[in-house]
Amino acid sequence: MLMKKFELYNVQALVATEGDKGMKLSRVPEVLRSALNENAQRTAFNGCGVEIRFNLHSEKARVVLRKLPNSAISLHGVAEVYHGGFQGSYDLCPQHIGLSDSEIVVHASPQLSELRQLTQRFNIPYDPSLIRILLPYDCPTLFISLDGDTSPPRPDQAPSRRMLSYGSSITHGGGSVAPSETYAMNTARLLKMDLINLGFAGSAHMEPEMADYIASRDDWEIATLEMGINVIGIWSPETFAERIDYFIETVAHAHPHRWIFCIDMFTNYNDLVSPQKAAIFRNIVRDKVASLHMPRVIYLDGTHLLPGYLGLSADLVHPSPFGMLDISQRLVTEIQKHITK
Repeated sequence: MLMKKFELYNVQALVATEGDKGMKLSRVPEVLRSALNENAQRTAFNGCGVEIRFNLHSEKARVVLRKLPNSAISLHGVAEVYHGGFQGSYDLCPQHIGLSDSEIVVHASPQLSELRQLTQRFNIPYDPSLIRILLPYDCPTLFISLDGDTSPPRPDQAPSRRMLSYGSSITHGGGSVAPSETYAMNTARLLKMDLINLGFAGSAHMEPEMADYIASRDDWEIATLEMGINVIGIWSPETFAERIDYFIETVAHAHPHRWIFCIDMFTNYNDLVSPQKAAIFRNIVRDKVASLHMPRVIYLDGTHLLPGYLGLSADLVHPSPFGMLDISQRLVTEIQKHITK
C-alpha cells in the first residue's frame, strides 16, 4: 500500500481503532477478512511480512508504533530495521515495540557508499538507500506516525519477483525470535524475491474465499501453500480433503504457468501421538497434487523439509530458529531443483 511518504508493504487495508490513535494494518482486504474464521480475522492484523519502507532525504526519520494489548504472549514485539538487504547496526536492531508509543529513529547509514558497492557486486535485490522496518510478526502493531523528509520506494529498489506464502503459525513465523528469521522470509531472501506472507497463526483453514483471493492476485511468481497442522485436531480427513480440493485446484487453475509448491505438515507431535491420521492428512495433499497432472504444481513432504524433532521447539509444533533455517534451506533446494528442470 503506497502512501504519500512511504509504503506499507504487505498491507491491504487500514483499520481505525475505536477511541485510539493509530491504524491497524491488515494483510488482506476487509471484505476477505470478514469472511475468514474468527481467529484468522484477528491474526490478519499480525505483522508477519509487513514492512514500512521509505527513502530518507533528511537527517533522520522518526517512526512511532505501538503494540496492541492482549495480542500476543509477550509484552513487547520485536521489530528490525534494514538498509536494503543489510540489517541495521546492533544499536538500532532489534527494536522492542511495547504497549505505549515506541519510537524508532533512523539515520542514513554512514557506510552507504560501501553498501551500494556490495549490493551491486553481489546482486543483492534491495537498494541500501531503502529503509525497511520489519514489524513484529506475532502481534498487531498500530502505526502511529512517520516524521521526516521521506518518499516511497521506487520500483527498482526492491525485487520485482515475489513469493507468496500461505500457511499456519509456522509460515506466520511462530518459534522465530525476529521477523527476518521466519522460514518464509529466509526462503524469499535466498531466492532474491520479495515476500508476500499470508501466514495465519492457528487459523489456516484454507477457506474458499482465501483460495479465490490468492487466485485473483497477479503479483507473485512462486507460491508455497502449507496446509494441515491447524485442522488435523478438529477436522475429519473427509472435511480436509474437501477443503483441499477447492483450495489447491482454484489457485492452480488460475495460474497454470506459475510454480505452486504444496506443503503438507512439517514434522510435529502428531507424528508421535497419531501417526496414522498424520499420514492420512499428508496423503490427501499428495494425492490431490498428483490428480491435477499439472507439472508446475509440486507436492512437498513436510517431514523432508524438517526431518526429525531436533528442529522443533518444546511444544513439538513450531520450529526453533534452527528449524526455520533448515526448512528454508531445504525448501530453496527443492524450488530451485524444479524450476531448473
